[in-house]
Amino acid sequence: MARIAVIGAGAMGSAFCQPLADNGNDVRLWGTHLDDHIIDELKAGRDHPKHKYPLPKAVQPFYHREFADAVKDAEMIVMAVTSDALGSVFEQVASCLRPGMIVGSVSKGFDYDRSGAVALLPNILEERLPAELHGKIDFVFVAGPCKAVEVLWKVPTSVTYASRNIEAAKKLQKVAQTDVYNIDVTTDVIGTETCAAMKNAYCVGLGMAEGFPKQKGGFLHKNTKGALFTYAVQEMGLLSQALGGTWGPVLGLPGIGDLELTGEAGRNRTLGEVLGGGKSATDAVKEMREKDITVEGYPAIRFGWELVQALAKEEKIKLEELPLLAGLYRILYEDIPSHPEIKRLVTLCTEMNLSDQRK
Repeated sequence: MARIAVIGAGAMGSAFCQPLADNGNDVRLWGTHLDDHIIDELKAGRDHPKHKYPLPKAVQPFYHREFADAVKDAEMIVMAVTSDALGSVFEQVASCLRPGMIVGSVSKGFDYDRSGAVALLPNILEERLPAELHGKIDFVFVAGPCKAVEVLWKVPTSVTYASRNIEAAKKLQKVAQTDVYNIDVTTDVIGTETCAAMKNAYCVGLGMAEGFPKQKGGFLHKNTKGALFTYAVQEMGLLSQALGGTWGPVLGLPGIGDLELTGEAGRNRTLGEVLGGGKSATDAVKEMREKDITVEGYPAIRFGWELVQALAKEEKIKLEELPLLAGLYRILYEDIPSHPEIKRLVTLCTEMNLSDQRK
């Protein structure tokens, strides 16, 4: 049994408590200042308000002001906050870390590092470690097709844990794996996190194909979606390679697996459907913001394109190798109509024979 503090009481953080508790661990769930209403419900013994489902009784909820109690004597910490808040929250967490501890993360996405460059989340965490802890803390990153509420429902699930220290990944695997929550491990942190960040971006494109029937006489565009899926996988692989990762995670749970799941349902697909239905990006994004719906894929497209441009300057990749990402950027940030642009991109990607670019 391990004493584990989960940082962030949102959908994924709370769901991650399920397999940890099922394995008899001492699980503490700490909410940020934005999670007080969630902690209110959990302390009262009611369902988690986002999931409409109860957490295991063994999970101990803590308010933002109870941080010290939540992390006291913790052997492992698991970060479960949004990518844009990860750095600042981790600075608070870093103050309680001790040499040899494991820090897990179920957060996905990009952020700007302290130099102003686009970075994957492992870089965001590592640069915020106190100097005396560099090389003494192992990070483990979680990715794969994992709908949070289904983890609570104990639906058979498979995910990947990635760490530069494979033994750290195995230690977190040991305390989290159950008969329904399955875990494989890898040392390819870059490939895993590239997929975790980019699948949200590409799923906006998949959603567009689902929305096209609304402006094209009701005719389904499943062929289009299948093509976009294929080219999204290819581009994730090329980006992973350019960053120093491999194709392994791309062709596994973090890549193909999570892309398929996210493309079937969720906020990223919803934004794509609205765009595919004929709305401009400006109007679609405004509509979702008015409904207080956060879409990770929207900033992921911008972050991804900025990252590719930086890599191109370093001659690690060519801009023309990622036409789908470039096209999604044009649709989302330059208000290009979605259907003619997607039609052009499917033709262009096919002519480029991207499937022949994987080495």
